[in-house]
Amino acid sequence: MKDLVLISSHCNTKLKEQTLRNLVNQISTHENYFDIMVVSHTIIPLDIQDKCNYTYYDKDNELLYDWDLRSKPWFDPNNQRPILSIFTGEFNTHLAAWRIIIMGNSIAKSLGYKKVHHFEYDIILNDPSELYDNSKLLDTHDVIFYNKTENTVSDILFGTYQAYRLDTLHTELLVLDREKLKSQIRKSKTKSPEGMLQSLLTENRKFKCKPKSSLDTNGNFFGLSHNGQTSTAWCLPYYDKLTDTLEFIVWNMEGLSDIDVTIVYNKNHVTDFGSIPPKQWKSYSLGKYDDANTLMVLLNNKIRDIYNFDSYREKFKLNSYREINKRVI
Repeated sequence: MKDLVLISSHCNTKLKEQTLRNLVNQISTHENYFDIMVVSHTIIPLDIQDKCNYTYYDKDNELLYDWDLRSKPWFDPNNQRPILSIFTGEFNTHLAAWRIIIMGNSIAKSLGYKKVHHFEYDIILNDPSELYDNSKLLDTHDVIFYNKTENTVSDILFGTYQAYRLDTLHTELLVLDREKLKSQIRKSKTKSPEGMLQSLLTENRKFKCKPKSSLDTNGNFFGLSHNGQTSTAWCLPYYDKLTDTLEFIVWNMEGLSDIDVTIVYNKNHVTDFGSIPPKQWKSYSLGKYDDANTLMVLLNNKIRDIYNFDSYREKFKLNSYREINKRVI
């Protein structure tokens, strides 16, 4: 039986639809070796459906807004002490993303497929040689995944592509249990879907981890939905556990152009960070945490966030902070 390429998507713009369309067109040229299934929380255009073997639309795109369920990624400037914060985004898409992946895996297994290559939709796949190589590796391995390594951020699983066998896949990736998944998110320190996925894929299984760089060959591109995005995740305050102070960090992580950030602290103290080029970061100390009342953040002259520390002083310290000790590598 052919391998199945499972594409998870949420294409709520014409540009994203075109990205999905291009990917399906590229994979369909290898139809003698791979079938295609697209699972989505948005309606899939008919011309894309015609190029697929299976398409499934799920209207339930549940987002998680509670502080204890939001992702808490970390950034480690100067490789000193990591900063963890839920304020890199307004919600967690973990449950929504896993819902369609689990649905796809379950249907694929019921249809008799043995090997699955899961892709997020926002890629250009000019060179599919990794799919063929991984298909062979799955004869002797349960899972193939990739790591993206950077000094200042987590180097766990690269979420855009994994290949795995369905007969040895963890049950939690075949049957959706909403409450159990939410409980696991609450217990996780970083609440990272990539970290939790890696644990489920590799637990008591034979796996092979490849460097993400092996995917970036011959015109392949991954994570297109992040390229040039106007939002800036790391533009936020945090509590420093070591100094008992409120600090502010700006990191122009994804952008292709400079960003301008200004903060207004306690309604009368204005700090202008100036222009911050792509891939650069700046930090600023606002003083003792107990003196903090309000903070307004302006990104490119528009209000991004307003914080009222008197409303959640202790809760904030648990959800946006810098560790006391250095990260263990």
